[in-house]
Amino acid sequence: MKRDLLAFLSSPCCRAAMKFDTLKQFPALDSSELDEGLLSCAKCGRQYPFAGRVPELVAGPVGQKAAKTRDSFALEWQRYPQETRPEDRPVFLEECQLSPGDFQGKVVLDAGCGMGRYSVVALGLGAEVVAMDLSESLRGLAAKADRLPKLHVLKGDLLNPPLREKAFDIVYSHGVLHHTSDTRAAFDAVAKLVRPGGYLSVWLYGKAGRFSDFADNPIREDRPWVRRHRRLAWLVVGLRHAISDFLRFFTTRLPLELVYAVCWPLAALGAVPFVKYLTFSVHPDFQVRLIENFDWLSPPYQFHHTKEELARWFREAGFDVIKILPHGLVPKPGILGRRRG
Repeated sequence: MKRDLLAFLSSPCCRAAMKFDTLKQFPALDSSELDEGLLSCAKCGRQYPFAGRVPELVAGPVGQKAAKTRDSFALEWQRYPQETRPEDRPVFLEECQLSPGDFQGKVVLDAGCGMGRYSVVALGLGAEVVAMDLSESLRGLAAKADRLPKLHVLKGDLLNPPLREKAFDIVYSHGVLHHTSDTRAAFDAVAKLVRPGGYLSVWLYGKAGRFSDFADNPIREDRPWVRRHRRLAWLVVGLRHAISDFLRFFTTRLPLELVYAVCWPLAALGAVPFVKYLTFSVHPDFQVRLIENFDWLSPPYQFHHTKEELARWFREAGFDVIKILPHGLVPKPGILGRRRG
């Protein structure tokens, strides 16, 4: 880890400042990467280790469901294509709903970074990035940090993030908060990290919900048929959700490697016209479809929300809703908000 990371940290036990446990361990502290050591809470003295350059700032053991969810994402991201993909930057900017210039010189939190593909994009846009995740998937990103002076990597829990409130200009969490035990609690915890005037970008898994809400969802320009046939689309989304619930009743109880095997035929169906919309990925790349189906079926924690619900959370947390993310067939509640004050 870099010494500069201390400026962003807050102990998960007492919400106090953190410090290196002893300077004797680090005779030449500077901004270079420190491979291992101990951090401690300045208030109660509780110690937290870091190894492989990653501070592990988790207050206590997680429950069984959370552990399996964490492990499923570790397996997923370790098998996801590791090379930078041409789509990463445009997809990131589309989902953030910000322009490239908004990141220049800003301090940014990737809340639930996974393998860190979007952390790297934000770095390339000129930001200083803190990338946090609960799974081991971030180890690959940490290995790159010594040559990326504006990148900080840490292990932490989104329900109790070990970070100072109001420390970040931009916080984004894309497709992550609904995989915690309480989406709203995780949202509120992450929202507190945004400084006044800063931006929060969140998208969650959606659901059909009431047709009156579905009917005015913003739809992507390349999905005109969804706009023309909204009631049919609403029914298809509801059917897809029912299939998902049925499959997940079994897959969330199976060993992860077996779930991964089950996803191979689903990934094949993802290339079949019409039928593909009942699977959980229509990406043109088979390997990505395989991983995205696994992403959907494996984690025990998976909740679904509407744009109305998410917009209410933003307002109640002190944010103005700036933009709502258009989606294709399946609702993808995504909101960019700006913190008041």
